[in-house]
Amino acid sequence: MALKTLQELLAEAKANVGQISPEELTDAGDSVILLDVRDEPDYEEEHLPNAVSLPRGYIELDIDEVTTDENTHIVTYCGGGTRATLSAHTLKNMGFKNVSVLTGGFRGWKAAGHPTETEDG
Repeated sequence: MALKTLQELLAEAKANVGQISPEELTDAGDSVILLDVRDEPDYEEEHLPNAVSLPRGYIELDIDEVTTDENTHIVTYCGGGTRATLSAHTLKNMGFKNVSVLTGGFRGWKAAGHPTETEDG
């Protein structure tokens, strides 16, 4: 079996998970769990309102502290989309059925003028 490149892994992941635009996420309201899969310092500096910090390296270890409901709509995001896509793919492989990636990631959200917050409020 040949080793997969990052591009091959991303293509596989993108085929397995859906996308959600910033506008669709805004319309979804509180019906989703929003996972910030960036590293903790990035989350602390600035993140989407109501997001939960769960860095990509901890997805498998700590998702059960966020939800155990396989039907919960989970939206992952990172800076631009790579870590979020891989994280969403992992969640799908773990059995979560309704997982999406925020199109454009944090940068896209912020560039569109949507609100952000810091750990201090």
